[in-house]
Amino acid sequence: MKQRYRLVITLIFLCWTHSSQAQNLELIDSLKQRLQTSDKKARYELLNAMAWEFREAYPDSTISLAREAYNLGLDLKLSTDLARPLNFIGIAYNYKGERIQAFEAYDEALKVSIQQKDSVELAYSNNNLGRLFFDQGLLSRSYEYFMQALAIFDDLNDTSGLAYTYQSLANLYKTQRDYPKAETNFLKALKMRYQLGNTRDILSALLQTGRLYQESNQDDKALKYLHLADSAGNVINDEINLAEIKTIIGVSYLHKGMLNEAEAICAEGLRVILQKSNVRMLPQAYLTMGQIQFNRKNFAGAKKYFDLSLGVALRSKDLTAKMDAYFWLWKLSELGGSKTEELKNYNQYLILKDSIKDLDLARQVERLQFEIEIERKEKENELLKVNHTKTGAIIQQQKLQNIILIVIIGFVSALGVIQWRNSKKRREVNEKLEEQNQFIQNQRHEIVQQNEKLQRHVIELSDLNHEKDTLMGIVAHDLKSPLNRIKGIADLMEIEGPLTKDQKDYLKMIANATQSGLDLITDLLDVHMLEENVVPNYTTFDMSAFLWEKIEAFKPAAEAKNIHLHISRIESEHVSLDIDYLSRIVDNLISNAIKFSRKDSSINVEGGRKDHTIWISIQDQGPGFSDKDKALLFQKFKKLSARPTAGETSNGLGLAIVKTLIDRLKGRIELISEQGKGSKFLLEFPLNQN
Repeated sequence: MKQRYRLVITLIFLCWTHSSQAQNLELIDSLKQRLQTSDKKARYELLNAMAWEFREAYPDSTISLAREAYNLGLDLKLSTDLARPLNFIGIAYNYKGERIQAFEAYDEALKVSIQQKDSVELAYSNNNLGRLFFDQGLLSRSYEYFMQALAIFDDLNDTSGLAYTYQSLANLYKTQRDYPKAETNFLKALKMRYQLGNTRDILSALLQTGRLYQESNQDDKALKYLHLADSAGNVINDEINLAEIKTIIGVSYLHKGMLNEAEAICAEGLRVILQKSNVRMLPQAYLTMGQIQFNRKNFAGAKKYFDLSLGVALRSKDLTAKMDAYFWLWKLSELGGSKTEELKNYNQYLILKDSIKDLDLARQVERLQFEIEIERKEKENELLKVNHTKTGAIIQQQKLQNIILIVIIGFVSALGVIQWRNSKKRREVNEKLEEQNQFIQNQRHEIVQQNEKLQRHVIELSDLNHEKDTLMGIVAHDLKSPLNRIKGIADLMEIEGPLTKDQKDYLKMIANATQSGLDLITDLLDVHMLEENVVPNYTTFDMSAFLWEKIEAFKPAAEAKNIHLHISRIESEHVSLDIDYLSRIVDNLISNAIKFSRKDSSINVEGGRKDHTIWISIQDQGPGFSDKDKALLFQKFKKLSARPTAGETSNGLGLAIVKTLIDRLKGRIELISEQGKGSKFLLEFPLNQN
C-alpha cells in the first residue's frame, strides 16, 4: 500500500522544496514527457500524480487527468486503488465550488472502495465527504463521516490519516465552540505529526493549536505553541508563514497588554508581508498594528494603520476587513469628538455589517439548496437500489422459467416422431404463455414507473413546501432589523429637528411605509407561528374591563377619521380565555372596521353572556361584503373587494389570523353583512374551557 503512494508523496515533497507556489512547472513537464514512454501501470500512477498536482490552480485539468486515470484503471482491471482518481475528481470539483458534483464523485469513490475492499481509499472518501459537509455547515452529517474515517485509519494504524482526521474533528468542535474537545483532537494530531517528522505538517499543526487557544482566550498557551510554530518556520525558511505567525503572536501579546512586544513582533511580520506583497494578510496586519497604537493612546498612529488597512481592504474587496477598519475608525472618531467622522464611520460599519449578514443569508440559502439536492440524490439512489433488486428477482425468475422450458423441450424431443404433434402444440402453448408473461411484465414495469413518478412528485412537493416555510421565516426575520433601523433613524431626525414642512411630510411618509412593512412581517410571522400546534394559555379576566381598554386604545385612530367608536351594551363577566389570542382577534376586527369605514360613521361594540357562552359583537357602517367576498373571507393573502378609505394598507392576512385563533379557542365567528349596508362580526366562546 505504501509503495502505491511513494511516487505521489515524492512529487509533493519536490513541489514544496522547489517552489512556494502550488505548481512546479518543471516537474509537470517531466511527468508529461514520461507519460509518452510509460507502460499502462506506470501511466496510471503518473496521471494520478499530475491530477493531484493541478488540483488547486487548475482543477479542470485535475478532473480531465483523473478521469483518464480512472478509465485506464478500468482497462487494467485493477482490483484495488480505483477509487483514488475518483477522490481526486471530487477534490477538484470542491475547489471549483461545484459541491453537488464533488458529492457525486466522493460517493462513487466510496462505492468503488467498498466493492474493492480498499480500506485506505474508503477512509479518505469518508473524510472527504465529511469535509464537504463541514464546509457547507452540515456539522452532524460531517461528524458521521469523520468518525467512520477515524475508525478505518485506526484499524489500519495509518498515522498520517489519523492526524488528518483528528484535525478535521478538531475544526468541527472549534466551529461549535466546544474548545475542550477541539483541544484534545488538535493535540492528538500534533503528537502524530511529531512522530511522522514532516516539519511543514508540524508547523501547520502547531499554528492551528495556537489559534485555538487564542480564540478561546488562553493567550499563555497560545503563545507557547505559536512560538514553537515560529521555530518550525525558521527551520524550513518559510517566510510568508513566519510573517503570519508573527502577526498572530502580536495579537496574543496585545491581549495580555504587552504592547512593546506586540509592536515589535507584529512590525517584523508586517515587513515581510509588504516585501512579499501578500494582499490577503496585509489588512489584518495593519489592523493589529493600529490596535496596538490605539491601546498606547497614540491615536494619530492608530488612524494611520486603520486607514492603510481600509485602503487595502477596499482594493481587495475584503468585506470583513473593511468592516473591522471602519469599526476602529469609528471608535477613534468617537474619542476625537468629530461627530461628522463618527457618524460616517459608524454608518459605513453598519452597512458592511448588514452586507455580511446578507451574504451569510445567501450562503444559508445555498447550503439549504445543497442539503435538499443531496437528500434528493440519496433518495434516488435508494430507489435505484430497490429497482435493481426487483429487476434481479425478475431476471432470476425468467432464467428459471427458461431452464424449465429447455428441460421440457428436451424431454419432448426424446419421445420421437410419435409425440411430434403433441410437442408442436406444447411449443405453441409455451409461446403464447411467453407472450402473455411478457405483456404482464411490461404492464408491471409501467406500473412501477408510474408509482416512482408519483413518489418523486410527492417528495418534490414536500421539499418545496419545507423550503418555502424556511425561506419565509429567514426573510421575514431578517427584514425586521433594517426596517426598525430606518424607522428609528426617521424618529431621531424628527426629534432632533428643526425640519421644514416638506421634510416632516417626507419623514412621516418614511415612518408610515416602514410601519406598513413591519405590520406585514408581523402578520407573516404570526401566520407561520399559528400553523404550529400551540396550546392556548387560559387566564381569568373581566370581559367588560377588557373591551373598555380596547375602545380607549383605538379611539385616536377612529377620531382621526371622525368615526364614532363606542360600546352600546356590555356585561361584566369573568371569562377564562387566552387573553393574548382574544386581544389579537378584537384588535384585527376593530382596526379593519376603522380602516374600511367612511368618515363621520359609527362603529358599535357589544358584549355579554348567553346560556353557556360569551359573545362579542363588532358592527360598522362600511361597504359590507359581497357573496364572492364571503367565499374568500378567511383565506390567507386574499384581498377582498372593499378598499381602505384613507389610503391604509391591507395584506389579506388579518381575517385568516382571526379565524385560526378563534378555532384554537374552540369558538365560532359569524358574519352578518350585505354589500353597501355595513357588516357585523359575531364571536362566541364557551364560558368554561376544559
